[in-house]
Order: sequence, then C-alpha cells, then structure tokens
Amino acid sequence: MSETVVKKVPRRADAQHNYDVILAAARAAVTERGGDIVLEDIARHAGVGIGTLYRHFPTRQALLEAAFLDEALELRQRAEEMKSAPATLEALIDWLRLQMDFGAHGRSMGAAVMNAKHTEGTEIQIACVDMREAGAVLLRRAQDAGEVRPNVEIVDLLRLMHGIVIANEQAPDQSRVNPMFDVVIAGIRA
Repeated sequence: MSETVVKKVPRRADAQHNYDVILAAARAAVTERGGDIVLEDIARHAGVGIGTLYRHFPTRQALLEAAFLDEALELRQRAEEMKSAPATLEALIDWLRLQMDFGAHGRSMGAAVMNAKHTEGTEIQIACVDMREAGAVLLRRAQDAGEVRPNVEIVDLLRLMHGIVIANEQAPDQSRVNPMFDVVIAGIRA
C-alpha cells in the first residue's frame, strides 16, 4: 500500500498576503470573541472581499483550524527559540505562560478543532505533538539544571495550564490566574 504525499503549492505573493491578513484577523477575532467568529467581519477587518476569504478558507471550520494550527506552530517556534536560554526555569515558565494565554483565547475554538486535534495524522495533531515535544525540551533542560523535579512530565504541565484556564473561564475577573500559576510553579520546583 503506497501513501499519497500531498504537496502544498506555493502561493503567489498577493495570495500569500491575503492568506496572512485573513489569518491574523481570524486570530484577533478568536481572541476577542472565541469561536463565535463572523466570516464577513473577518474579511472586512482583513481588508479583503468575502470571496477571497472563501478561496483560502472554504468553511468557518477551515478558518478556525488554520487559526489554531497557526497558534500551535507559533508555540512550538517560541519553545525552540527559548531552548538555548541560559535561565532554564525562566524559559519554561515563560513558555507555560504562553500556553496559558493560548488556552485562554483558544478555549472556545477548542471544541471546533478537537476532532482534528485528536485525529492521528492531521496537521493540527502533528503540530500539537511537535509543540509538546518542543516544550518537553524546555522541561528537560530545567530538570537537568536541577531546577525542576525529575518526575514532572510535560503532558501534566500542559493539562495544568489548561485546567487553570478552565477554572477561571467564567470568573468575573482573572485575579486568580497568576496565583494558581504560581502554585503550579512552586509545585514543580526541585
């Protein structure tokens, strides 16, 4: 049985620009309104016609998945940039805060992308695995430096970040987020 490899065709410069501005507008809309985005509003904020948006993202689901994927790729990239930081614990803490921020504004689109996130081989699933592995490098560096307990695992930290987001989701203010985060960090310290 042979596998079919799908190659992405490079976009023309103007098409890439339109894709990028639509995606940026979608990410901003998701941050502001969660998964309840309105495609016409996104097209208007991106400065493109609705037809242009639909050429790049034929469905609302496709746009939400692209926004989620873009965030996951950015989190992986940030972890990779931080892996050579001399302050290993601080790099891990900074990256975990980014995870929490992503979780806070990406939570409402989570249900929309959950199927792709948990379906083996999808772009989102692969990006999430890569992002988690990049974060695991930060964790191992902090553990190797003796700053984090050796029995801490990246999957547990990511679930804790997600838990903090969920616990504070309906709170009238976000004043408990940082104290809860600080408890987690105190708990992982060696």
